[in-house]
Amino acid sequence: MSPVSDRRRTATLVGLGVLAVALVVAAGVGVVFAVGLGPDEEAVAAVEGSPDVTVERVDAGYLVSSGPITAETTGLAYYPGGRVNAESYVPTAAAIVTGGDGDPGRDIAVVIVEMPLNLAVLGADRADGAVASVPAIESWYVGGHSLGGAMACRYAADNAAELEGLVLHAAYCDRDLSGTDLRAVSVLGTADGVIDAEAEREGRALLPAETEIVELDGVNHAGFGAYGSQRGDSPVSTAPAEMRVIVGNATGEWLVGDTTRGDG
Repeated sequence: MSPVSDRRRTATLVGLGVLAVALVVAAGVGVVFAVGLGPDEEAVAAVEGSPDVTVERVDAGYLVSSGPITAETTGLAYYPGGRVNAESYVPTAAAIVTGGDGDPGRDIAVVIVEMPLNLAVLGADRADGAVASVPAIESWYVGGHSLGGAMACRYAADNAAELEGLVLHAAYCDRDLSGTDLRAVSVLGTADGVIDAEAEREGRALLPAETEIVELDGVNHAGFGAYGSQRGDSPVSTAPAEMRVIVGNATGEWLVGDTTRGDG
């Protein structure tokens, strides 16, 4: 074999080796993102065992409600945070729809949307599937946590005419909604060590004029879901389950006021 052929063969083998390593790395990264953070299985099991909450698998993800779903029910298509498993938000959604232990519940249904590789940036239009999953509901909001909230904002910007409003959890917008008539709420934790506080504050100018800003004491970034701690987050004395109830109640009260199924 000539020296030239040897060099070509060596170059080919090296190239194949580099490609193999790249594929292994890509596969590993894909597995990490596909598995996602969470959920806290005990927290999810507690919700699934509650007589006050119904959790169903639907094509779009997880449907959480507290009673019959009708045309009067308020729908929320909810986008998970980056790399977080959609099921990690079942306990938060339960707090949104129930209003607390022993209460008759709010007339809200939450669809927690599953995302490709647990990244909402790869499925920003998946609220369409959430709406299709529950055709009885006529009034829809879109929202999400962290990256999911940012992608929900993009969806709202593109579909404002079909929505009632936007729910941001530890998130901010990069699209201008200031000229829309959408209702909007931004729920923030005062102990959030992950969110870019400066970008969040600047992003308020992009929100509708009547947006309500809700700051929750003792709640950090990971407190919006049930997926464990998060690097860079601030430590808090508030129990994770308590944080989720605080977040859920603040959100549910804003969505439908303080009325429950037993009122009126």
